[in-house]
Amino acid sequence: MFANIVSSYANLFIGILLSLVLTRVLLRHLGTSAYGLWIVLLAIVSYTGLLDAGVSTAAVQRIAQMSATGDVEGVGDIIRTAWMFFTVSGALAVAVTLVVAPFIGSLLHLGAISTSTAAATLIILGVMTAIQFLALVPNAALIGSGRSDRQAQFGIIGFFLTQIGQVVVVIAGGGLIGLAVVSVAGAVFGLVVSASLVRRVTGSSVRHGHFDRALLGELLRFGGRNAIISISGTIAYSLDAVIIGLILPVSQVAPYDIALSTANFNQNLTQQGTKLLLPVYAHSDATGNTDRQARLFSRSVMGGLAISVPIVIALIAFGDPILKLWLGSVPAKTYGIMIALGVVITLQLPGNQCFIYLTGIGRNHLLVRFAILGALLNLAGSIGATFWLGPIGPAIGSLPPVLVIDFVILPLIVCRQLQIPVGTYARTALAPILPAVIVAAVVATALHFLYPVHAGSTLHRGVQAAIGATIVVVTSWITMVAITFRIEPGLGVAVRKSLQRFRS
Repeated sequence: MFANIVSSYANLFIGILLSLVLTRVLLRHLGTSAYGLWIVLLAIVSYTGLLDAGVSTAAVQRIAQMSATGDVEGVGDIIRTAWMFFTVSGALAVAVTLVVAPFIGSLLHLGAISTSTAAATLIILGVMTAIQFLALVPNAALIGSGRSDRQAQFGIIGFFLTQIGQVVVVIAGGGLIGLAVVSVAGAVFGLVVSASLVRRVTGSSVRHGHFDRALLGELLRFGGRNAIISISGTIAYSLDAVIIGLILPVSQVAPYDIALSTANFNQNLTQQGTKLLLPVYAHSDATGNTDRQARLFSRSVMGGLAISVPIVIALIAFGDPILKLWLGSVPAKTYGIMIALGVVITLQLPGNQCFIYLTGIGRNHLLVRFAILGALLNLAGSIGATFWLGPIGPAIGSLPPVLVIDFVILPLIVCRQLQIPVGTYARTALAPILPAVIVAAVVATALHFLYPVHAGSTLHRGVQAAIGATIVVVTSWITMVAITFRIEPGLGVAVRKSLQRFRS
């Protein structure tokens, strides 16, 4: 777990740095409208990800169980069966983009952008999605077998090459079509590398396994519930860019997407390690170790909130100058949307941990009804708020259902499943973060008034704001680490042993 988490976070930070550069290049060389269209097209093809039907997550859970018992042949059968399924899913994804492409001009406000360019870009992105479907199989095998560190280490190479290629293509005038072609090449590279890693790690591959119709049925039954949850999540959150593009001019997507990138950074930072707990929960469920599950669940909620809340506080105090330092010319309303999305992402964290736990133990059916209800409430609120408030609407519309369902109801369900009192959950998962939150608020307020960032050049204000935000986050995190080591006296010994193994 230590190697997986370290590699995963290294992958995350490198990817963020590359994305920051790419976003600035795209905005400068494509313009706001073309950049907004690129984001909308990516969102459209992401909906074909629903053809996953939850099979990839089901494969992770099943492979984790089989790896614990040493069932190499069973792992091979899962790989072959999932590969056949995702071959069909990829073909359907391409077919969907071929059907939608001729109507893209009537669906979106393209302005001066050519309809043929938008349609061709959408089709190429559909091909990219088909390749990514196939890559889900080796990725699931690596995660389920506990070697996501290998996936992260080699995955960042492909991501780096793809991002560099996109920067070169955009600067050279390749436009949206050039961006899409480079994305396809990056997807092919990722598929080839991950497939070769699976054979080394698990001893199995597509050629070693057999297609099993009964096994596919089991994966679909378990994954079907994940698919419903995924569809609900897509309706609730991934439709935001399309909602803005349909109701408002496509240029209004840009401030929302930029703000969303900061929110995604916050979300990835909090979940990059805890999402790797899914196979751990599956293993603990097989051995009946509910005490370990309860401890991991409480600590994952606590850790996620302790990471996220200080970041939101720092962005409230220093976010506007940081945006100007990053982008130079910041689209209007970006700062407000960024704060609103940060709050939404933070309130989502307990619900995300509930999903990981319940999926890991094979009881994701407990999530389905609340996922559907939350999606419908979120969609209705996002549409109404967008009409009234503009591009900040989807974030505001998401707040009520996220607060009620993700922050309150789902943790109550997990507490009942783990047979722990709600007071114990609040004491072990929520109460320990209060000192870190207080430290973050006090430090942010003191820095904001003692060293105001309203005067000077954009560079000076941005650097000063970035330093202030870093101080806020780091001091609160140090406080949280001290509290954590006090709560878990044996944690220091475990970390030292893990570091020794990692170095060796």
